Amino acid sequence: MLYEQFFMLHRKLAVNAPVHTATEVTLEQIADTLYCTTRNAKLVLRKLEEKGWILWKAGRGRGNRSKLTFQADQAELLQEAAQQLAEKGEYKQAFELLRTYGQGIRTNDSYVEWMNGHFGFCKEMKEGEEEARDSLRLPVYRLIETLDPAECYYSFQAHMIQQIFDRLVVYDKAKDQYMPVIAHHWESSEDGTSWTFHLRKGILFHDGKELTAEDVKFTVERLGQDRRNAWIVRELHSVEAVSPREVRFILNKPNRIFIRFLSSICMSIVPKHLLIHDEEQFWRLPVGTGPFQVVEWAEERLTIHANAHYYQGRPHLDSIQIIMMPEDAEHCNVSWERLLQDSEQFGHGGDHHAVDIIESSEGCTTLITWNMKKEGPFQSVEFRRAFNLILNRSEMIRELGDNRLYPARGFIMDEQAPYRKDRYDPEFAKSLLRQSGYDGSPVIMATLANHIKDAEWIQNQCASVGISLMIREIRMDTMLHPDVVNSMDCILHGLVLPGEEVCIIENYEQEGSIVKEFMDPSLQDWVKECIDDALASEQCEERLSILSNIEERLREEAHVSFLIHTRFFASLHPSYKGVVINNLGWLDFKQIWRA
Repeated sequence: MLYEQFFMLHRKLAVNAPVHTATEVTLEQIADTLYCTTRNAKLVLRKLEEKGWILWKAGRGRGNRSKLTFQADQAELLQEAAQQLAEKGEYKQAFELLRTYGQGIRTNDSYVEWMNGHFGFCKEMKEGEEEARDSLRLPVYRLIETLDPAECYYSFQAHMIQQIFDRLVVYDKAKDQYMPVIAHHWESSEDGTSWTFHLRKGILFHDGKELTAEDVKFTVERLGQDRRNAWIVRELHSVEAVSPREVRFILNKPNRIFIRFLSSICMSIVPKHLLIHDEEQFWRLPVGTGPFQVVEWAEERLTIHANAHYYQGRPHLDSIQIIMMPEDAEHCNVSWERLLQDSEQFGHGGDHHAVDIIESSEGCTTLITWNMKKEGPFQSVEFRRAFNLILNRSEMIRELGDNRLYPARGFIMDEQAPYRKDRYDPEFAKSLLRQSGYDGSPVIMATLANHIKDAEWIQNQCASVGISLMIREIRMDTMLHPDVVNSMDCILHGLVLPGEEVCIIENYEQEGSIVKEFMDPSLQDWVKECIDDALASEQCEERLSILSNIEERLREEAHVSFLIHTRFFASLHPSYKGVVINNLGWLDFKQIWRA
């Protein structure tokens, strides 16, 4: 790449030389810098000179050194090169170029401004097509490690999975009822141990093959084979494909809300005929029955196209491209919440100041979870309670602002959250610290980049009472690795939990759930017994009461310290229609369109 050859020469030879100032250099030095022969170095110099980026004056005779003058501004060329790479979809290379020859995207304000214009809604005209395609290009700041429903854990993974796959039923919280999707009818036995579902005809996977009860049977049985989400079928005795359109589940124990289990995203139906043939190949371009189908999945981007034959109606958007941004870009205003505002960006007229604000019905709760499988001062309940009492959550909200709303007392933001006061008592905290025998040894708190501000605020609070808190920034893709987990005393993290029974149970049972993984074994056993009791209950109020008792014990014994409830907001120009933030905190792609 000619750009990079210019940058290599500039970094080596023009560090202290301003533009248009000649630098003495030998052809051998040029060749060494470019890692090539002197013959190839001459070719590169000629091309750079033709571009007008340099002037090259070869030295003639013994003792006369050559002179190189840089004519082009390195910063401008760097941005130009990065933009060209991004426009070709080579985002990883663009960001790497900025890091290698600049100071990264963090300090490149003009590039960030360009990126804001690059993302969002656009119309693309492809060769041979008569009508422009409506596309949406969105940045995210995390890798998509998996699109396998059986291995899904993070909310964004779940969001993308439900674009590609479908479930038997979904739960509509607003209506408090289950809605048919793949299944059009269902019934259960009086004791809650047998559930039968009848499937729609004509539901096609993206490869054109019709979905049958065998696919449902295969999906559920596969889920129980040592998968992250195997917890959801731990009391399943058997599943039977009664006919191509009928499937029956037999349970070991009563489960009055098993239908809610089947509406979980991890129960999304996968195609048996493709997975049994070559599972590794399948997950490179997974195939489902959902409103969008995967056409490209690379390290830096995921591209999905509308399923034109979707049985519940074709999406309005033709294409969506998800761009995985680098972690050092997370501070920028390049985010999906801001991408649907600027009408000028897309050439629309009208009132450019008009903005609609939408918010999610659910939110995110930040909390600190203690690693009870590790030795340290936090093994003392007095220490953990003291830590909880030094956190003035209301002050934290005032100081840090943004989308932090209310002090949290539990996993779910309920109607009392705006009126509930957090318990802040630094003097009692100091007394508890003395009782705990804390000797001032460091406590290691791990967290992700997007929680660093909160962690630093907590660190200052700890210092005020003599607790030495060390912050360790970790990455999403490595946070559950054993060596990372074993190195942390606690973790500051966020949970997106729609206020439904199964989501709460998932938090306690799912492999890889931080709350579960950090519990000591005896507490895990007690939690499991409570969940079994809850599932056997016919009354919703009783089930919620049992689950509430689990949360109360975690709070009372300070296994977790609930911090802040946040909510997801997005601002958009009124020309955008059908925009909804779903219960996972992301845009519902299927209904979006542009007036």
